[in-house]
Amino acid sequence: MPLVTEKLDLEMTSVALPMLSMIPENVEKELREIVGNDYNKLSELDRIVLVLAHRFGEVANGDIQHYRHEHPREIGECLKRLTQKGWLKSSGHGRGTRYQLGGREPDLFTVSSEHYEGSSEHYTSDSEHYRHLLAIAAPVREKGRANKTLVERTILLLCADDFISLRTLADLLNREPDSVRNHYVGPMVKHGLLEPRFPGHPNHPQQGYRTRR
Repeated sequence: MPLVTEKLDLEMTSVALPMLSMIPENVEKELREIVGNDYNKLSELDRIVLVLAHRFGEVANGDIQHYRHEHPREIGECLKRLTQKGWLKSSGHGRGTRYQLGGREPDLFTVSSEHYEGSSEHYTSDSEHYRHLLAIAAPVREKGRANKTLVERTILLLCADDFISLRTLADLLNREPDSVRNHYVGPMVKHGLLEPRFPGHPNHPQQGYRTRR
């Protein structure tokens, strides 16, 4: 139920909607399948972290701070605890660590027209478009080591039409996300070859990259 309070001296009425009451039924069902009988023992922060990981595919501590008032240290402890339980799995190190739901792979392409003015089509790993991207990535994907120029040229081709997430690029190229970020995407953004979907917010949950036009 909404929490309604009135401040008579300011002639103001405020309505606070608890986030937990807004968890869609299908999302809660999936989270219950992951967490099991411990779901009812989760704190509000625990549940919100899991909901955000479900919504965005993967999140970092900084992403959660946009939605919660807890200290980053407390959020970090929550993320660590959920990971130890196996309900989240992590990738990366330090401040670059990102988390996704345990037992659930993020959608390779989740482009919402609410956040991105462009194609709202959702691609899956068996779609014709994804197979086309795999063909483009093949010269790099099928090699253990590839020439840097070849990798950069391939990334530019992959990102020519749409914003693509770092994780999707890494999957297409068969490389680790940290390696793709540090050796290619980061420098290519710096040199003006790629443009981020959310400039100034490198850790945005829906960050993606497109060849600069």
